[in-house]
Formats: sequence, structure tokens, C-alpha cells
Amino acid sequence: MRQWDGIGLEEFLAAHPKIRITEINDDRVELAGEYQLKAQLAGSQLVDQTYQLRLVCPRDYPKTLPKVFDEGKYFPRTQEYHTYPDGSFCLASEIKIKLLLLDDHSLAAFFEKIIDRFLYAVTHRIEFGFFPYGELAHGEQGLIEDYGEMFGLSGKLSVLRALQALGKRKREANKLPCPCGCGRRLGLCDYRLILNQFRSIERLRWFQLHLTESFKPFEKPQKIKKKSRTI
Repeated sequence: MRQWDGIGLEEFLAAHPKIRITEINDDRVELAGEYQLKAQLAGSQLVDQTYQLRLVCPRDYPKTLPKVFDEGKYFPRTQEYHTYPDGSFCLASEIKIKLLLLDDHSLAAFFEKIIDRFLYAVTHRIEFGFFPYGELAHGEQGLIEDYGEMFGLSGKLSVLRALQALGKRKREANKLPCPCGCGRRLGLCDYRLILNQFRSIERLRWFQLHLTESFKPFEKPQKIKKKSRTI
């Protein structure tokens, strides 16, 4: 158990006695049991619900994020409810989760900042018909909206430029067009200071792969050939 002290495993189990370890080894720890949430957002309904959850936390967390599953089949397994067919949750974009856990990645913080918010929002949708926080689109469009909000940008091109800059060393990134749309290089714009705050979240290689694997590149518009007119 000592190898898992860094995520506060014992403290989490003590705070949630109905959750137990079902598997633990050098690669991962798996927890399962009842998890209760009682919460209310201002202007929204009270949620008081008990869930049957299973959590699989990899050894290299927070580099690789845990997966959480609905074992009680409370959540519909559809995109509308952000739940995959296997019962696992689509919690949020990886960048947003890692940003929220940057200062504290204990299991307690993971549940408080990520899981509780998800459970409250989707349960509110099931019981009362709407998401209290609003809802992002799915797939690439959802990522564009999410990253745009985090980066303080608008539009796909700006978001892709920000991710491209995060995938390069500062000296190289500063030569790129600034994602803010000012028309100058990143190194000449104060926006570089905002973007640099995200560099501690992941390595350059991660941002490079995420950019190529998660987003479709812009297609260059084809030139329309003008037909010559004969008199």
C-alpha cells in the first residue's frame, strides 16, 4: 500500500467506508463500492443519490488518468449522458482534468473536483431534464469549445495554434503566429504568458500527439478555375 501513499489511498478509503479495494498490484489499484453524493448548485435542484462505482487508477497517475465506471447501471450508456457503452464516464477533456488536479492529485481531490461535478450534472439531467452547468458538444467540437474557454480563445484555428505552440519549445513557439489573432508572433505578444501556464500540465510530445490524433487539420480551399468566355 505504501506505493500508493502519494494519492492518499488510505485517507480516501477511511472517508468512504463503503468503498473497498478489489485489486491492487504494481500497475494499478481498483476500487469499488457505494459512493454517496448530496449537493446542490445555486438555482438548481438538490441531488441526493447513492451510486455503485468502480474506479481503476493506473500506477502512473496523474500522467494517465483513472477510469470510473457506473456499476449500478444508473446512467444511460449514450453520448447524451456522457457515458460510454462499457459504463465508463466521459468526464472532461484531459487538459482540463490535469489542470484542475495540478496542485493536488489525491483521490479525494479527483472525486471532489471531477467526479462529484460529473455525477451532479448528469444526475440532474436524468432527474430534472437539463444540465445545470450547460453542456459542451461531443467530439472535436466539444474539445474546441472546452479549450477555447480554458485558453481564452475563439475558433478552431486559434485553439490549434495554441496546441501547436504548446508542443514546441518556447524559443520555437515564439516564432509562430500568436493564437490570439493579433497578427504578431507569439513571442511579441503578452498572450505567451497566458499560454505558458499550461506547459506544466504535460510534456511537449503529449501536446504534439494530442494535436494530430484528436483534431482534423484544416483543408486548404481549392481554387476555382475561371472558365473563359467566348464571344
